[in-house]
Amino acid sequence: MGHPPQYGQPPRGETGRGLAVMVVMAVGVAIGAVITVFMVFNPPSSPPSTPSPKPGGEHSEASVRQAVQPALDAYGSGLYGDFWDLWTTEAQGLIAREEYMRLFEICPPILPNSPLTIADVTITGDSARVQATRLDDTTDFDFAFEGDTWRYEPSPEERLAYQSPVDQIAEQRRAMQFCGTPTSTPGASTPGAVTPAPGAPTPAPGAPTPAPGAPTTSTDPLNPTVPSNPGAPSDPAASPSGFLQ
Repeated sequence: MGHPPQYGQPPRGETGRGLAVMVVMAVGVAIGAVITVFMVFNPPSSPPSTPSPKPGGEHSEASVRQAVQPALDAYGSGLYGDFWDLWTTEAQGLIAREEYMRLFEICPPILPNSPLTIADVTITGDSARVQATRLDDTTDFDFAFEGDTWRYEPSPEERLAYQSPVDQIAEQRRAMQFCGTPTSTPGASTPGAVTPAPGAPTPAPGAPTPAPGAPTTSTDPLNPTVPSNPGAPSDPAASPSGFLQ
């Protein structure tokens, strides 16, 4: 005969193992619930989307032309303060805005209100060289990309010239016959003006008055309206380059 089944409490070791399993399961359920709640209220953020660049971007020829033309228009129409506003920040430190405007008051261009037209654009990284034409003259101008736009960058000759006082620059340009007739009040004398001797021929209306002792020679090949002066010293402050004319 077999032994009858034994009833009663299980051994102490088995009871402890059962309680441990239930505790582990309860802890696992609690951790899963916490993670679920956290994910619901704090969903993972998606990586920021990078905007796709526009065709050509700010360094395309079209964008350079669009940004540069207002600078050319400002200079060609005599708005020299507005033109100075379109220089690079570093270049604006070369000469104050008021002094730059005064330079053209005492030494105005020979060809005022003459528009400049963009003929060609060459882009190299954040630099652009713009070839502009005015009448029969073609000049290269440098621009730099700064502050999401293209700004004028003076040439090395201009930078050297602006190290001199404005009055000295104007005096040297008048000696080189690079100045037109300044606008003056009635009765005021024009700086650098020469009173013709009695019987001397009267210059044509609008023609610049030559400096004392300046010879009459052929015109400057860079600007057909500007008489050249072969005997003049080579001085960057007196030799217009780019927008200096």
